[in-house]
Amino acid sequence: MNSLLIATQNIGKIKEFEKLLHPVFSCLRPDHRAPAVLEDGKTYQENALKKAQGFFDVYQAPVLSDDSGLEIDVLGGAPGIYSARFGSEEFSWPERFDYLYRQLSNSPPESWLARFRCVLCYYDGHQEPQFFEGICEGRIEVRPLGQGGFGYDPLFYSLELQKGLGVASEEEKALVSHRSRAVSAFLSWVRSHPHMLT
Repeated sequence: MNSLLIATQNIGKIKEFEKLLHPVFSCLRPDHRAPAVLEDGKTYQENALKKAQGFFDVYQAPVLSDDSGLEIDVLGGAPGIYSARFGSEEFSWPERFDYLYRQLSNSPPESWLARFRCVLCYYDGHQEPQFFEGICEGRIEVRPLGQGGFGYDPLFYSLELQKGLGVASEEEKALVSHRSRAVSAFLSWVRSHPHMLT
């Protein structure tokens, strides 16, 4: 089986990638050599590329990286690329949730339309980096619901599932998530390039 290094130390993301990429690819988890990449890009694409190249430089293996974020319409698309450090890098997730709700407090809940966006970058050091995008449309719940998923999942209600990602099963989430859709686009590209699977 072909293998891909997943350019993250977020165990939730790694587990999700492992399920989404199986059985086409096995996922290599970074070890103690994993670089600390400064995500100071202005777009998801820039951050994903920085991570992919940073991890490739260390491991010299094909890399799949991602940058993703939560975009809320009434906040002008925020937190966006700053989602993982929204409010403060030192916040716990409950503290970040509280901060987000404070930002939303001047807008009625029915206006809290939102989406998750994921941009993947495949980089193998030989060809130009390839990018793949996935989007999951929904809205922000009035309070966190469920313990499923990771990150902002307990705050996000999927319009397609008609339920929150925090209470959805892993199988349900895989049908609609931004990351699963970006992976599907990546796998479609892989299948159209047979040399990738040799």
